[in-house]
Amino acid sequence: MKASKTADSITIITVTKNIIKSAGVYSFTLIVCLAMLWPALLPLRAWGAVSDLRSRARIELGTASSGYVLLDLPDEVLSQTQSGLTDLRIFSAEEEIPYALLTDADLTPALKYEQAELLNRALDNQDNLVFELKIPQEKWVDQVALISSSQNFIRRVMVEGSRDQQAWVTLAANSTIFDLSEEKKSRHLEVNLTPTNYAYLRVTVINEGKGSFQLEGAQLSYVNQTIRAAALKERPYELSQDASREGIQEFTFDLSAHFPSRELEISTNAQNFNRTIEVYASADKKDWNLLSSGEIYSYRLDNLTAQQLKLRFNTESRYLRLKIFNQDNPPLDIGEIKIRGVNPALLFSVDPAKAYYLYWNSSQIKAAVYDVQKFKENLDYNKLPQVNLGPAEGNEAFQFKDIRPWTERNSWLLQVMLILVVVVLTGAVILSIRKITADRQNKSR
Repeated sequence: MKASKTADSITIITVTKNIIKSAGVYSFTLIVCLAMLWPALLPLRAWGAVSDLRSRARIELGTASSGYVLLDLPDEVLSQTQSGLTDLRIFSAEEEIPYALLTDADLTPALKYEQAELLNRALDNQDNLVFELKIPQEKWVDQVALISSSQNFIRRVMVEGSRDQQAWVTLAANSTIFDLSEEKKSRHLEVNLTPTNYAYLRVTVINEGKGSFQLEGAQLSYVNQTIRAAALKERPYELSQDASREGIQEFTFDLSAHFPSRELEISTNAQNFNRTIEVYASADKKDWNLLSSGEIYSYRLDNLTAQQLKLRFNTESRYLRLKIFNQDNPPLDIGEIKIRGVNPALLFSVDPAKAYYLYWNSSQIKAAVYDVQKFKENLDYNKLPQVNLGPAEGNEAFQFKDIRPWTERNSWLLQVMLILVVVVLTGAVILSIRKITADRQNKSR
């Protein structure tokens, strides 16, 4: 009995060795085949040649001289490019021209406040608080932020500008500051201005409205002059409104393409309301991701109104969805909903003696990576000349080439390789068993 078990163990060990030996031969064969196929398995690099892109338009340089210029991308180009603008190329003849992509974040500076000294602070004959602020030379201001720890107030504010403290020009006549802590709402102490470089600002806080207000200081927001003012564009859309259900109003917007969007504003005549809202984004109208949430409200007290009807976000998705949570309140009477965004721009260097074309529209090529993208922030965008794009046309040099990785174009390959591996291993087992059986028969003879 013991001898039988020992023989069986030896047989198993022998089978295993033969399988490994046979499998090794076949594995070596497979490795050689894979090594020969390896260059074909690697993805081809999408260089983005002229012949890879379907559309083009001439870049009209106008009076631009040698150096860097800016080109705003029109809606027509954005609607025909891939998400992320990976398929944009600039060519001059056969020369590919490097460019930097300027997005909303590049064209919209973050607000930075600096403390300002209050000058000539006093109360006028109507008990309105009046004070002046001095703007440093060669600085531009786009916002005055008042500092106060007061709560539960609402005031109207007027801002004027002057170069000599004698003649004053109205810059903001009817702005509102407020704190609604009692209603557990936000506070708003900023007055927005069209960028101005007046030497002095005069601020008047009108003594009317709810609660008491004590001023503790003021800050100025300075405009970064190296950042070009980005033009907000209203995005046209197709709207579908879902019926209110369980206290929720729902609106779905189709922007027709992946246009950049950064804010949504609601227009309504309703007063004394507060609602929580949420904005979602989707690329296919099936899977939705939450972009942003916040509150919209409008309070009217006497002749003053405190309201917030905007929600900011950042997306390039084609589909947006707005949800308004009314709870047990009646649905809001919405007059209009506006969606706005900033079109990106291209920054690149030109030679007036050459002709330049922008090419786009390819679903296969990858995003280009240029050095200029890394040092674009060192350039003063406001001093760069603006160039324009001529009429779009089809690219006569376009030739469709399937430049996907070879394995994507031949998905059957992996299946064949798996089947081949199974066949090889099975063959190795069968051959080993046959060899062992033959050896044992020869020994028994």
